[in-house]
Amino acid sequence: MKKSGFTLIELLIVIAIIGILAAVLIPNLLRARAVANDRAAQAYAQNVYKAAQAYLAENVNVTTVPIACTGGYTAGQYNVPNPGSFITSCSVASNGASVSVSYTGGTQTSITVGQ
Repeated sequence: MKKSGFTLIELLIVIAIIGILAAVLIPNLLRARAVANDRAAQAYAQNVYKAAQAYLAENVNVTTVPIACTGGYTAGQYNVPNPGSFITSCSVASNGASVSVSYTGGTQTSITVGQ
């Protein structure tokens, strides 16, 4: 009667291959998450900037915009929802010319959109 199954050497080779694949993939996955946070912060800053610019364009008598944007942003009828907890601070220049966002978990720590 012949026994079937894997030998110890075959099992060790499979485990070694899985370990090598994990060593290659895990750093790439961690970098992907950091890049995603960078892109999310940039998108949030651009949305806040566009909302401030649209508010100023529609209200010609207004020269300043709300400056706080950490927990979301509202300028007139334009709303940008709260982006999440990775945004640590956000501010808009009073004339709406630029938006600065600080955040955690990315390859950078801050981004500025506008002039």
